[in-house]
Amino acid sequence: MSLECVYCEAELVYEDSYGSLAALRGESKLTGDIYRCPNHEGFEEEEVALSYLRESGETFESLGITGWEEIYCDSCTHYVSGSFYTDSNGNLQEGYPC
Repeated sequence: MSLECVYCEAELVYEDSYGSLAALRGESKLTGDIYRCPNHEGFEEEEVALSYLRESGETFESLGITGWEEIYCDSCTHYVSGSFYTDSNGNLQEGYPC
């Protein structure tokens, strides 16, 4: 199952899982998975970056940037830079699980 960034629609990259660990009893229970948007530090391709910029309604001038290499997915500014996770029901959430 692939999940997409809610901002740029890129396929999220799996990073890890999370849950609880009862070390004394040797039990662990996974709660969900942690993902990251591949564009949270910038886009790899100019065409994709410019398309994202057009769809956002922003311009180079309004963002104060001079080139496509400076365009970042909006997930970079929410919670923990580009992070998403699934909760215990499998729903995608923004941020990093606490």
